[in-house]
Formats: sequence, structure tokens, C-alpha cells
Amino acid sequence: MNNFNKYLDEYYLKLLYNNYEDYYLKSIDEDNFNKVYNLLKDDNFKCINDLVVYYLEAFDIEPKYIELAINNAKNTIGDNYQDKISNDLKLFDKIIKSAILYSEEDN
Repeated sequence: MNNFNKYLDEYYLKLLYNNYEDYYLKSIDEDNFNKVYNLLKDDNFKCINDLVVYYLEAFDIEPKYIELAINNAKNTIGDNYQDKISNDLKLFDKIIKSAILYSEEDN
């Protein structure tokens, strides 16, 4: 995928290209990326650009598993979970791990 500029401004694009190898960035499925991006956007995550830059692997996971993991996080973290995740991005790492587990259980 080379259309990250549709989602990120110049500052975040620089960070993205510094954090990941070009071959990995090209391997990201744009349709899947878009679905996860919109899932987060529709769920009012304010830190999506940071998540793209630091947790790009989440955008490579099937959206239904990300959604299940987010729903689990809502129950665990509680109200204002989006703000809490924005203030501590390590919480998003738990969402990724849960999504991967859901994916593995399904296969």
C-alpha cells in the first residue's frame, strides 16, 4: 500500500517511513487498512494517526477481530476508553494481542 498520504499528513508520513521498512508498508492491504481505520474513526478514537505510526500491524488484522478486541477493551477499561487509550497507547497493544488471539481461535 502506498496511499498512506490519504490518511496521514507529512509529519506522520515521515514517522511512518522511519518506523517501517518499505517492503512492509507495501505489503499492507489497502482495503483492510481502510476498514480498520474507519472502524477506529467511527468509534471516536482521536489518536488514529499515532496508532498507524506505532501500531501499523493492527491495520493488517481482519477488522472483525479488531472490533471484538475493542469491545472487550470497552468492558475492561470502561467509560472514555478512547481517551484512556490515547493517553496510554500501550493499552492499544493489548487490543492487538486480543485481536490476534481471536483470529487464532477462529482458525
